Amino acid sequence: MNYLDSLAKLGVGGAHPGGLKLTKKILVNEAMDDITSLLDIGCGTGQTAAFIAEQYPCSVTAMDIDPIMVEKARQRFNTCNVPITVFQDNVEHMCLKERFDIILSESVLAFTDFSKSLPSIMKALHPGGRLLAIEIMIDASMSERDRNVISSFYGFRELLTETEWREKLLQAGFTQIDLEQPVIDLLKVEVDEAQDFQFSASQIDEAIEILHQHQELTEMYQEDLRYGVFRCTQ
Repeated sequence: MNYLDSLAKLGVGGAHPGGLKLTKKILVNEAMDDITSLLDIGCGTGQTAAFIAEQYPCSVTAMDIDPIMVEKARQRFNTCNVPITVFQDNVEHMCLKERFDIILSESVLAFTDFSKSLPSIMKALHPGGRLLAIEIMIDASMSERDRNVISSFYGFRELLTETEWREKLLQAGFTQIDLEQPVIDLLKVEVDEAQDFQFSASQIDEAIEILHQHQELTEMYQEDLRYGVFRCTQ
């Protein structure tokens, strides 16, 4: 079992940096009305997608590569009675007929092959559409050993600096890239913003142990890892 498997087994909602609290802060500045279409890639258990569907008039679609996550998201949407289409797919080669005004990516891209995922996202956006991405960034001074430790545990394909992120996004065809590095007080989280869990029926102890390792790594590298919110427009 790897880190992403453990998230699926535990059904962790809001696993991305900053959680739902950060997502709310990002969306406040987005213009979304009843003709806006939004795709949440790597939706996990659907916490973010359900919140958007409940709070905004836009149409919401959700996808994830993990079948366990897709099923747990579907259960959440049914329970919340929100009209969200959810399906299993890989962001590196999405087979979509529809195009979207906004694509939301919460700690997803670093797990992918950028040469495939970013062009796939570009194709899935309407002209002038935008990508909202919350992603981990590192400092250029981080040692190769530390990069390997982090990448190996989480399964990141690449760890990028801010400059490298901008280069990748520009190469993909985005013409305007705005970056925000928000400060979130994790001690001031409302009940509905906290991580939630939908446990599977097996391998829970193993998944919890991996989550503990994640917490230890987070504390160990808290000074070296940052996260940024990239708002990228075609």
